[in-house]
Amino acid sequence: MVENEAGISRRGVAILAAWTLVAMLLAGQAWFAAQVRGEPLAWARASVIWLVWAAVWAALTPIALRLEARFPLQRPRLLGALAVHGVASATCALLNLALFALAAPFVGATQVEPTWLGTFSRLLGTTLLLNLPVYWLIVAAAHVARLARTAREKDRRQLRLEAQLADARLQTLRTQLQPHFLFNALNTISVLMHENVDSADRVLLQLSALLRRSLDSTDAHEVTLGEEIGFLQSYLEIEQARFGGRLSYRILIPDQALEARVPNLILQPLVENALRHGLATRAGPGQVEIRADRQGDSLLLRVVDDGRGLPPATTERVGLANTRARLRLLYADKQRFDVRNSDDGGVIAEIELPWRTAP
Repeated sequence: MVENEAGISRRGVAILAAWTLVAMLLAGQAWFAAQVRGEPLAWARASVIWLVWAAVWAALTPIALRLEARFPLQRPRLLGALAVHGVASATCALLNLALFALAAPFVGATQVEPTWLGTFSRLLGTTLLLNLPVYWLIVAAAHVARLARTAREKDRRQLRLEAQLADARLQTLRTQLQPHFLFNALNTISVLMHENVDSADRVLLQLSALLRRSLDSTDAHEVTLGEEIGFLQSYLEIEQARFGGRLSYRILIPDQALEARVPNLILQPLVENALRHGLATRAGPGQVEIRADRQGDSLLLRVVDDGRGLPPATTERVGLANTRARLRLLYADKQRFDVRNSDDGGVIAEIELPWRTAP
């Protein structure tokens, strides 16, 4: 109720301001024309005359706006709306002249007769056709404003729909990642059950805690890097049980980078890729290194292994393909994702995304 009254008040002030500006422009034109013709016309007199004329139209403007909203100039009722506005334009022009005829003797207007009817008749014959288009200009302005408002609302709805679609796609990608990771972890437990039941039991408990942590943040598209590293360390402990003493890892991240916002579960597919190409294809030990650094307005994440590298024409698997799609959805062209062989052997997976610490 209060907001509606405030909106009406703002519209009333805007109408008065607009018509005052029009009156001053017309008064200036009349005064300048009189000076050119050498006729005496005081600026104050010209201003009062046009302000009275504009005040009447300012009073009629809400009526014109209401009629435009009730009978918009659009199909399928365009002809009916034109007829209504045609009658309204003539009525408003006549009302303007009738009210101006009342005030004319008091403001020093030139076309003044001894009686109101005489003044009105004279104004009717000289200025009616000049007043008729005024109503149509008001209606046209309201129509353009409504079209612009409709376009803005359509754009806002489109943006909301796109955001909802992006959110749905992100959730779909997340749900694809979780079963993929779960399958690998269960496979590790299955192998350990035949080798070391106690280790399998510990890994199962770690997996339970990891899944609980993952479910707690299901709705979050972004988490802090510190939270992401905590999840990753639990994942690496499970993988260490799988690879035994062959797997070692280092996490080199400065404390100030731990508050940076990163996509949820963004590093796990990169580490999984490093383990596949760095350890799974050889019998000896291997190392995975996880780094994060701030570079200006960007955060650089890097996962490096010391394995044999990617074979030629490697097709991206589910984890990496989803990572690329999620980054594109979240950051558009403000991100970079690159997986390449290192000159020293092994694979480098690198993500660059905007530096942010606030959700």
